[in-house]
Amino acid sequence: MNQKLNDLKIFLNSFFNRRQYKGRKMKRVFQWRRYLEWRDLTPEEKLSAKRFLLIPVFAYLIIGFFNQNFSLIILLMIGYLLYKKFEKGGIVKK
Repeated sequence: MNQKLNDLKIFLNSFFNRRQYKGRKMKRVFQWRRYLEWRDLTPEEKLSAKRFLLIPVFAYLIIGFFNQNFSLIILLMIGYLLYKKFEKGGIVKK
């Protein structure tokens, strides 16, 4: 099956580009089985795995913080907007 796909890629590439097909090395994006073999990973793969796995934890903490302090955040924003509005008329530059 894989050989047939490669042959199809070569055919389509030669048909549309009229150039010799040069295979390229594909970059791994996310492979769960690969990340389970932690000791065999390169440092770049370890870093991307840590980032991918910690994003939901940080998102949960941030959303929890906003949910607990929502009214305080809104009050601070309203206070800041009122301060900016009344500050404009206070000092006049010459």
